[in-house]
Amino acid sequence: MEFIGESVEQALEKARQYYGSGELEYEVISEKRGLLRNEVVIKAWVVSPESVAEQLVTALLKAMGKTGSVHAEQMDDQLHISVDGEDLGMLIGKHGSFLDTFEGFVRYIIRVRFPEIAHVDVDVMNYKQKRIRQLEDMVQQSVQKTKRTKRPVTLPPMLRWERREVHRIVSEEYPAFESKSTGYDPNRRVQIFLKIAGNSGEREEGSKSISTNNFKDGERKDE
Repeated sequence: MEFIGESVEQALEKARQYYGSGELEYEVISEKRGLLRNEVVIKAWVVSPESVAEQLVTALLKAMGKTGSVHAEQMDDQLHISVDGEDLGMLIGKHGSFLDTFEGFVRYIIRVRFPEIAHVDVDVMNYKQKRIRQLEDMVQQSVQKTKRTKRPVTLPPMLRWERREVHRIVSEEYPAFESKSTGYDPNRRVQIFLKIAGNSGEREEGSKSISTNNFKDGERKDE
Protein backbone atom coordinates (compact mmCIF):
# COMPACT_ATOMS: atom_id res chain seq x y z
CA MET A 1 0.00 0.00 0.00
CA GLU A 2 1.36 3.46 -0.95
CA PHE A 3 1.04 6.59 1.17
CA ILE A 4 1.81 10.22 0.33
CA GLY A 5 2.99 12.98 2.64
CA GLU A 6 5.17 16.08 2.72
CA SER A 7 7.77 14.05 4.61
CA VAL A 8 8.53 10.42 5.28
CA GLU A 9 7.22 10.77 8.83
CA GLN A 10 3.93 12.28 7.62
CA ALA A 11 3.48 9.47 5.10
CA LEU A 12 4.29 6.94 7.83
CA GLU A 13 1.71 8.51 10.13
CA LYS A 14 -0.92 7.99 7.43
CA ALA A 15 0.20 4.37 7.16
CA ARG A 16 -0.13 3.91 10.94
CA GLN A 17 -3.64 5.36 10.86
CA TYR A 18 -4.55 3.04 7.98
CA TYR A 19 -3.20 -0.18 9.50
CA GLY A 20 -4.17 0.68 13.07
CA SER A 21 -1.57 -1.39 14.90
CA GLY A 22 1.45 -3.57 14.38
CA GLU A 23 5.08 -2.95 13.47
CA LEU A 24 5.52 -1.31 10.08
CA GLU A 25 8.25 -1.47 7.48
CA TYR A 26 8.47 0.83 4.49
CA GLU A 27 10.46 1.89 1.46
CA VAL A 28 10.55 5.29 -0.21
CA ILE A 29 9.12 5.10 -3.73
CA SER A 30 9.71 8.72 -4.75
CA GLU A 31 10.65 12.04 -3.20
CA LYS A 32 9.98 15.40 -4.85
CA ARG A 33 11.05 18.73 -3.40
CA GLY A 34 9.49 22.00 -4.48
CA LEU A 35 9.53 25.64 -3.45
CA LEU A 36 6.12 25.48 -1.83
CA ARG A 37 5.53 21.80 -1.17
CA ASN A 38 7.39 18.54 -0.85
CA GLU A 39 5.89 15.18 -1.80
CA VAL A 40 7.11 11.83 -0.54
CA VAL A 41 5.58 8.53 -1.62
CA ILE A 42 6.28 5.45 0.47
CA LYS A 43 5.20 1.84 0.31
CA ALA A 44 4.38 0.56 3.80
CA TRP A 45 3.28 -2.80 5.16
CA VAL A 46 2.71 -4.54 8.48
CA VAL A 47 5.61 -6.75 9.50
CA SER A 48 4.44 -10.37 9.43
CA PRO A 49 5.94 -13.83 8.90
CA GLU A 50 4.77 -13.64 5.29
CA SER A 51 6.37 -10.27 4.54
CA VAL A 52 9.65 -11.17 6.25
CA ALA A 53 9.80 -14.53 4.46
CA GLU A 54 9.16 -12.97 1.06
CA GLN A 55 11.82 -10.30 1.58
CA LEU A 56 14.32 -12.83 2.94
CA VAL A 57 13.96 -15.34 0.12
CA THR A 58 13.96 -12.58 -2.51
CA ALA A 59 17.21 -11.20 -1.04
CA LEU A 60 18.78 -14.67 -1.01
CA LEU A 61 17.83 -15.20 -4.64
CA LYS A 62 19.36 -11.85 -5.55
CA ALA A 63 22.57 -12.75 -3.69
CA MET A 64 22.78 -15.90 -5.82
CA GLY A 65 22.22 -13.94 -9.00
CA LYS A 66 18.71 -15.33 -9.47
CA THR A 67 15.27 -13.79 -9.74
CA GLY A 68 11.91 -15.32 -9.02
CA SER A 69 8.40 -14.79 -7.75
CA VAL A 70 8.15 -15.43 -4.01
CA HIS A 71 4.84 -15.91 -2.21
CA ALA A 72 4.40 -16.75 1.48
CA GLU A 73 1.19 -17.82 3.17
CA GLN A 74 0.60 -18.41 6.88
CA MET A 75 -1.98 -20.87 8.17
CA ASP A 76 -2.14 -20.97 11.97
CA ASP A 77 1.41 -21.81 13.12
CA GLN A 78 2.60 -22.98 9.70
CA LEU A 79 4.25 -20.92 6.97
CA HIS A 80 4.42 -22.07 3.36
CA ILE A 81 6.78 -20.30 0.93
CA SER A 82 6.58 -20.95 -2.80
CA VAL A 83 9.22 -19.81 -5.28
CA ASP A 84 8.66 -19.76 -9.04
CA GLY A 85 10.89 -18.64 -11.87
CA GLU A 86 13.29 -19.77 -14.55
CA ASP A 87 16.66 -21.44 -14.08
CA LEU A 88 16.12 -22.22 -10.40
CA GLY A 89 17.25 -25.84 -10.57
CA MET A 90 20.36 -25.08 -8.53
CA LEU A 91 18.06 -24.03 -5.69
CA ILE A 92 16.70 -27.58 -5.63
CA GLY A 93 19.93 -29.53 -6.05
CA LYS A 94 20.38 -33.26 -6.54
CA HIS A 95 17.32 -35.08 -5.20
CA GLY A 96 16.28 -31.87 -3.42
CA SER A 97 19.37 -31.80 -1.19
CA PHE A 98 20.10 -28.07 -1.60
CA LEU A 99 16.43 -27.17 -1.17
CA ASP A 100 16.50 -29.03 2.15
CA THR A 101 19.49 -26.94 3.29
CA PHE A 102 17.97 -23.72 1.95
CA GLU A 103 14.70 -24.43 3.76
CA GLY A 104 16.55 -25.08 7.02
CA PHE A 105 18.31 -21.72 6.80
CA VAL A 106 15.06 -19.86 6.08
CA ARG A 107 13.28 -21.76 8.85
CA TYR A 108 15.91 -20.78 11.41
CA ILE A 109 15.67 -17.06 10.62
CA ILE A 110 11.86 -17.04 10.56
CA ARG A 111 11.56 -18.87 13.87
CA VAL A 112 14.07 -16.55 15.55
CA ARG A 113 11.94 -13.57 14.48
CA PHE A 114 8.58 -15.28 14.99
CA PRO A 115 8.81 -18.04 17.65
CA GLU A 116 5.10 -18.76 17.24
CA ILE A 117 5.75 -20.26 13.80
CA ALA A 118 6.18 -24.01 14.35
CA HIS A 119 6.75 -25.19 10.80
CA VAL A 120 8.25 -23.54 7.71
CA ASP A 121 7.98 -25.17 4.30
CA VAL A 122 9.75 -23.94 1.15
CA ASP A 123 8.90 -25.25 -2.32
CA VAL A 124 10.64 -24.27 -5.56
CA MET A 125 8.89 -24.65 -8.92
CA ASN A 126 6.45 -27.13 -7.33
CA TYR A 127 9.28 -29.63 -6.83
CA LYS A 128 7.83 -30.88 -3.55
CA GLN A 129 4.34 -31.33 -4.96
CA LYS A 130 5.73 -33.48 -7.76
CA ARG A 131 7.84 -35.42 -5.28
CA ILE A 132 4.84 -36.01 -3.01
CA ARG A 133 2.99 -37.67 -5.89
CA GLN A 134 5.99 -39.98 -6.34
CA LEU A 135 5.97 -40.74 -2.61
CA GLU A 136 2.25 -41.55 -2.74
CA ASP A 137 2.91 -44.11 -5.49
CA MET A 138 5.86 -45.52 -3.53
CA VAL A 139 3.77 -45.90 -0.37
CA GLN A 140 0.92 -47.54 -2.28
CA GLN A 141 3.27 -50.13 -3.79
CA SER A 142 4.91 -50.75 -0.40
CA VAL A 143 1.55 -51.19 1.33
CA GLN A 144 0.47 -53.72 -1.29
CA LYS A 145 3.73 -55.64 -0.88
CA THR A 146 3.45 -55.59 2.92
CA LYS A 147 -0.13 -56.82 2.73
CA ARG A 148 0.90 -59.63 0.41
CA THR A 149 4.04 -60.78 2.23
CA LYS A 150 3.08 -59.82 5.81
CA ARG A 151 6.59 -58.39 6.12
CA PRO A 152 7.72 -54.78 6.67
CA VAL A 153 8.97 -52.86 3.65
CA THR A 154 11.91 -50.49 4.07
CA LEU A 155 11.99 -47.50 1.71
CA PRO A 156 15.18 -45.89 0.34
CA PRO A 157 16.93 -43.17 2.39
CA MET A 158 15.00 -39.90 2.33
CA LEU A 159 15.23 -36.31 3.46
CA ARG A 160 13.45 -35.36 6.66
CA TRP A 161 10.50 -33.67 4.94
CA GLU A 162 10.04 -36.67 2.64
CA ARG A 163 9.93 -39.07 5.59
CA ARG A 164 7.41 -36.80 7.28
CA GLU A 165 5.23 -36.93 4.15
CA VAL A 166 5.44 -40.72 4.05
CA HIS A 167 4.28 -40.89 7.69
CA ARG A 168 1.40 -38.55 6.84
CA ILE A 169 0.35 -40.58 3.79
CA VAL A 170 0.38 -43.85 5.74
CA SER A 171 -1.51 -42.32 8.68
CA GLU A 172 -4.19 -40.65 6.57
CA GLU A 173 -4.68 -43.13 3.73
CA TYR A 174 -3.77 -46.54 5.13
CA PRO A 175 -5.21 -46.95 8.66
CA ALA A 176 -4.35 -50.66 8.80
CA PHE A 177 -0.64 -49.83 8.47
CA GLU A 178 2.00 -47.99 10.47
CA SER A 179 5.33 -46.41 9.65
CA LYS A 180 8.48 -45.60 11.58
CA SER A 181 11.85 -44.08 10.77
CA THR A 182 15.00 -46.07 11.37
CA GLY A 183 18.71 -45.34 11.18
CA TYR A 184 20.55 -42.04 11.07
CA ASP A 185 20.97 -39.33 8.44
CA PRO A 186 21.93 -39.39 5.65
CA ASN A 187 20.79 -43.03 5.49
CA ARG A 188 17.65 -42.65 7.59
CA ARG A 189 14.74 -44.61 6.11
CA VAL A 190 11.05 -45.31 6.66
CA GLN A 191 9.63 -48.76 7.36
CA ILE A 192 6.01 -49.57 6.58
CA PHE A 193 4.36 -52.49 8.36
CA LEU A 194 0.97 -53.90 9.31
CA LYS A 195 -0.54 -52.35 12.42
CA ILE A 196 -0.56 -54.63 15.44
CA ALA A 197 -4.02 -55.00 17.01
CA GLY A 198 -4.30 -53.30 20.38
CA ASN A 199 -1.18 -51.22 19.91
CA SER A 200 -1.09 -48.27 22.31
CA GLY A 201 1.36 -45.82 23.78
CA GLU A 202 1.15 -42.94 21.35
CA ARG A 203 2.55 -39.45 21.23
CA GLU A 204 1.67 -36.44 19.18
CA GLU A 205 3.55 -35.41 16.06
CA GLY A 206 2.01 -32.07 15.18
CA SER A 207 -1.68 -32.88 14.98
CA LYS A 208 -1.22 -36.60 14.28
CA SER A 209 -1.20 -39.39 16.82
CA ILE A 210 1.58 -41.91 16.20
CA SER A 211 2.77 -45.07 17.85
CA THR A 212 6.05 -45.15 19.73
CA ASN A 213 5.88 -48.74 20.98
CA ASN A 214 8.96 -50.88 20.55
CA PHE A 215 11.04 -48.17 18.86
CA LYS A 216 14.71 -48.99 19.27
CA ASP A 217 17.53 -46.48 19.30
CA GLY A 218 17.45 -44.62 16.01
CA GLU A 219 13.88 -45.74 15.35
CA ARG A 220 11.21 -43.08 15.74
CA LYS A 221 8.93 -40.79 13.83
CA ASP A 222 10.43 -37.69 12.24
CA GLU A 223 9.28 -34.46 13.83
